[in-house]
Amino acid sequence: MAKAQATKWTALRAYVDELQEFMNLLDWEIKILEAASDLDAWADIDAHEQAPTADLRVSHDFWLQDGEKQRLVLVHELLHLVIARYAQTTESLEDTLGKLAWASFQPQLENTEERAVEHLARMIAPFAALPVLPKA
Repeated sequence: MAKAQATKWTALRAYVDELQEFMNLLDWEIKILEAASDLDAWADIDAHEQAPTADLRVSHDFWLQDGEKQRLVLVHELLHLVIARYAQTTESLEDTLGKLAWASFQPQLENTEERAVEHLARMIAPFAALPVLPKA
């Protein structure tokens, strides 16, 4: 069982490395965490505010998806790195806008960002190789 788990994470690491090269993101150091992503996400990525480093997590159900879905999810997450500095700059407006204004602005900002990233992921993903990852 432990060997299957190691193989799973090793295969994911290799595929993320391949995607980083494909998407010209080699300047980012992505750490793959073996903890599950948030419940409402197939995966999530957290970019450091200053260093070109990020933590990537995938959900338990990610492993059960077909290769096309896995590829789309991972391209989507890596695209968040492309816009990370923009997103972080807008998030820094919370103190300037105040809690009330931020509470109405932030969900709209997040939805707009996710829609744009997903649109770009759907355009780009078909040109990337499909992953070959173990199921669960």
